[in-house]
Amino acid sequence: MECSIFKNVKNFLLDDDEIKKIVFTVLKKNKKDGDISIHIVGDKKIRDLNKNYRGKDKITDVISFAIEEGEEIFNLGEKDFGDIFICLPQIIRQSKENNISPREEMIRMLVHGVLHILGFDHMKEVDAKVMFALQEKFVKELL
Repeated sequence: MECSIFKNVKNFLLDDDEIKKIVFTVLKKNKKDGDISIHIVGDKKIRDLNKNYRGKDKITDVISFAIEEGEEIFNLGEKDFGDIFICLPQIIRQSKENNISPREEMIRMLVHGVLHILGFDHMKEVDAKVMFALQEKFVKELL
């Protein structure tokens, strides 16, 4: 199990070990083993990704790109679950709007992104209830 971390912005909220702990906790509790890449980006990058891949020309907090069925890496049996892009400036804005610490919001969005990678969704109300309940359970555990 590996977690690669790429930071394209300054003023980072969590160190690499904290990020890996969060990612691995969510994977292990869901009985999954594989690789994930985390990209911490700014407004321009997340907006470009959102526009190009989701057709939405606006800034968002997190975008997950899951590789279907956990594609094997070099036939070694390891699974690559995909990439998660998190917009640090948006995380900071949301934390102010929600009157919580930026660190808590970053943890929440990391968990959210990993849950999406694992196939959780919130398009339907019933699915949203399951996903958000699980998300908040992890956030409380990881704070």
